Amino acid sequence: MAVSSLLGRASIHEPIISCPHSNIGHSVCNKLAANGYKIATVNRSGVGPSQYFKIKADLKDPLAVASVFKQVRESLGEPNVVIYNAAALHPVPADDAFSLDPSMFEDDLAVNVASLYATLHETVKGWKDSSLSPKVFIFTGNTLNVSDALLPFLTVGVGKSAAAHIIDAAVKSYVSKGYKFYYADERNRDGSPVGTNRDGTAHAEAYFQLVEATEQGPWDYTFVKSKGFAKF
Repeated sequence: MAVSSLLGRASIHEPIISCPHSNIGHSVCNKLAANGYKIATVNRSGVGPSQYFKIKADLKDPLAVASVFKQVRESLGEPNVVIYNAAALHPVPADDAFSLDPSMFEDDLAVNVASLYATLHETVKGWKDSSLSPKVFIFTGNTLNVSDALLPFLTVGVGKSAAAHIIDAAVKSYVSKGYKFYYADERNRDGSPVGTNRDGTAHAEAYFQLVEATEQGPWDYTFVKSKGFAKF
């Protein structure tokens, strides 16, 4: 049985599956479901399409991740495809970057980094005793891991930079076991960031290609709509 889990949550946006980019969540889930995957979605409201197994959880608490995986395992089986689509943002003013209350910074980093780590911890732990294939983990990223600091997106930029480091470490540690890990980043054809104009269908196609690939590709997977992988 092939199982895919999509985890999402945002601080100032709508909860996934409607957020941070609803078109990504819906499109990816529908693409995987159409190809035989059982789908579990995770968000703060527990609301989502009726055909999918829905879990209510707030990824501001990294300790909630273990419970999420327990519910998926008990209801659907071990997830062999896991997509981390969560993000949190408390904007900071461009002229006062460190005015954000430390508690808000901590909340955002819990979602953007700590719960990502907890998700990878649970993912790899489950894969070690699973014969299912493929085993693929995809993180929805953007250009902030390689760009100059962009205010007011300080907490997201810090999170994306940390996430890229974590995904790189995952590949280095587990590639010999056949596990695949990706930091996925949609770009325009000239390599510039798509910003808020992310295309759900393009993500669904790119993610499914990564799931179906027999070998680990570039972990910092930059892709363009209707083209696929493109190195910038």
